[in-house]
Amino acid sequence: MAAKHGETDGRSWRLRARRPVLSLGFVVLFSVAWLLPPAEAANNVGGGWLSPEQNNWPLIPLHAALTPDGRVLTYGTDGAGTQTGYFLYDVWDPTAGLPDGHITLDNLTLTDTFCSAQVILPDSGRIFIAGGDNWSGTSTTGVGNNNTNLYSFSDDTLTRGPNMNRPRWYASTSVLPTGEVYVQGGWGGADRPEVRNAGGGFRLLTNVNTSALDWWYPRNFVAPDGRVFGYDAKGRMYYVNPAGTGSYTAAGQFSSTYAGRTSSAAMFRPGQILQFGGNSRNAVVIDIRGTAPVVTLTQPMSTRRQWVSATVLADGQVLATGGSTVANQLTGVNNRAEIWNPATGLWTRGATGRRARLYHSGALLLPDASVLVHGGGAPGPVTNLHAEIYYPPYLYDASGAFRPRPVISSAPATIDLGVDFSVVSNSTNIRRVTLVKTGSVTHSVNMDQRFIELAFTQSSTTSFVQAPGTAGEAPPGYYLLFVIDDVGVPSVAKIIRVNITGQG
Repeated sequence: MAAKHGETDGRSWRLRARRPVLSLGFVVLFSVAWLLPPAEAANNVGGGWLSPEQNNWPLIPLHAALTPDGRVLTYGTDGAGTQTGYFLYDVWDPTAGLPDGHITLDNLTLTDTFCSAQVILPDSGRIFIAGGDNWSGTSTTGVGNNNTNLYSFSDDTLTRGPNMNRPRWYASTSVLPTGEVYVQGGWGGADRPEVRNAGGGFRLLTNVNTSALDWWYPRNFVAPDGRVFGYDAKGRMYYVNPAGTGSYTAAGQFSSTYAGRTSSAAMFRPGQILQFGGNSRNAVVIDIRGTAPVVTLTQPMSTRRQWVSATVLADGQVLATGGSTVANQLTGVNNRAEIWNPATGLWTRGATGRRARLYHSGALLLPDASVLVHGGGAPGPVTNLHAEIYYPPYLYDASGAFRPRPVISSAPATIDLGVDFSVVSNSTNIRRVTLVKTGSVTHSVNMDQRFIELAFTQSSTTSFVQAPGTAGEAPPGYYLLFVIDDVGVPSVAKIIRVNITGQG
């Protein structure tokens, strides 16, 4: 049972609960039947869901991030689902399944992390949390703070760091090719972005004026040339060069019909972004591999989905979960998984989950190639102290049975750009090797999410893999490494780190 806020034995419970992950035990636990949806509810077209009826989360997980040891940090409300990150945070071990494996701890930082931004630091794997709200003693105030905090997965502590130059509530964070972190937007900080250096200090980009952009969670991605490409809720596109005092280049605008604060996006290949949901059911591909962004319509989703979540899957397809036609209302709720295929530009409608996932919900790819679908509420018509797991179609055969999976027995813990490496599995039929950056999601925004297909040659059970060549293609940090067999089934991932250039 998870420790509750105010219990005196919470710390000792945490120490008893710690266990190693990403070991052979991790692989075995994710193969046993009790973690899978009933076979009759799953198949190789629609996938399947694990959705317990009872509440199974100690808070509403507005914010979720995958740690380098394969667990999930969440925070965003108190234990009753009231909007505030002032009191609690939680760490969940997926190997324990739902509803077990929770370590719920007191937030002792005096920062209200509600509606902050978080991203995994590439050097240490700590989770950097930028800004948030302010707690009045009875409620949140809707005014940003300039605090930063660091979660350490080695001891589950949350500690204060240096303050930013601006308060930021609803900001975005991105890991740069240098290993620094770019922070943009948020209420109180809309005028100038800033950069966190390796030591934790901040450099305000005084030559970059973002005042004309919407401050609400800008959609930012590292472009192949190393700059930050982004767009706001109205479709206004731009590039930012974060070197020195920075520079800003406007890059046109696409119709706000295809955007909105309630939309979502995923970089499904380096330099290619799928943007969908929000103001309509339409979807577009934004290609930033050339000199100027190219925006192209792709097939629309089945319905308009406001507060939809985009998740890149192990095979590079993009999953849409959650949302409704009327924002944060139980009108036109869509609980169905929809999967977009980059090869065809088409959506496939999948199985349906149990709960409405509206404002303050999210979805996060787990190391076993399933997706944690979580949250909703604070405020809203639902108070979702609840999470589900979606198992994509690639895990099943046509009868709904769970397919055997390749198993990685050996892979490096870290890789350097441009330096080849080898992966050993139990299969001679490996057809793909992929990387998916570990997720960090809130408010339909998965910060730093991206997918990379790796070239390789196969000899017996060893895959000789070409590492990504540039930090614009693969910014430094932690990635889920999958091998995928000849029938499209992914392994359980090995979490590896792409080193900062020159710091391997």
